[in-house]
Amino acid sequence: MYTSLRNLLILITAMAAAPALAAETRSAGKHEHGAAALDIAIDGNDMAIDLDGPADNFIGFEHKPSTPEQTAALAAALATLRDGDALFLTPTAAGCRMISSAASPPAYDGSGHADIEASWEFKCSSPASLLWVEVQLFAKFPGTKKLATSVVAPAGQKAVVLTRGTPRVLLPREAPPR
Repeated sequence: MYTSLRNLLILITAMAAAPALAAETRSAGKHEHGAAALDIAIDGNDMAIDLDGPADNFIGFEHKPSTPEQTAALAAALATLRDGDALFLTPTAAGCRMISSAASPPAYDGSGHADIEASWEFKCSSPASLLWVEVQLFAKFPGTKKLATSVVAPAGQKAVVLTRGTPRVLLPREAPPR
């Protein structure tokens, strides 16, 4: 399960899901402060979400922490990022619960830029009821202004840019039979 979802997320990134999102991401650049990439993959009862964005969005700086306050800010951000149940809301009827998460300190390469990556896996007891995902990253991390979001689900693919005013992505649905 984990490997197939990871492979699906890699495919999302490689495809850039839609030209409009690819253009948005290119214009934003991978490392535009305030912007981040969010990938959502759904396969059966499993949902995987990956996030990649500048450390500045989450902790307010991009260098190695040099004070106790900066060390505490990084630790708090990583703890918040690991709580996927609080960051990603889904319809109650879908019964989605986080089963794993990962968020690591950024790699500081001396360029003056550092990214934070995080990932989550969810198990949904009723995937037919999984109609949307509402992203709480904007409320938890005010430095995040937009999320270039790619979705791959059994019913199709889509790309959308989420913002503080539009934090919910509607998931692709199969057309009703005629």
